[in-house]
Amino acid sequence: MRLLPIQKLYLLAGYVDKINQLKTVLTNIAGAIGGLVIIYGGIKFALAFQKLDQQGEHQAVFTIVAGAVLLGLTAIVSLFGV
Repeated sequence: MRLLPIQKLYLLAGYVDKINQLKTVLTNIAGAIGGLVIIYGGIKFALAFQKLDQQGEHQAVFTIVAGAVLLGLTAIVSLFGV
């Protein structure tokens, strides 16, 4: 008793390749955005530190953490190949 013909398995493999390519592109874009957010947060922190603005410093730290989380999630997805 065969559940799936061999031809359908080849078609499924073709679809999986396209999904993996899309995942790779999206993780690369997310990693780049995460890096840019970290840089933006660093600049924002430096400007707030220069003006002695504590509220601005807190917001900048949150921005840096958000960029690090995005970069970390990208690394985890790439590492585990989800």
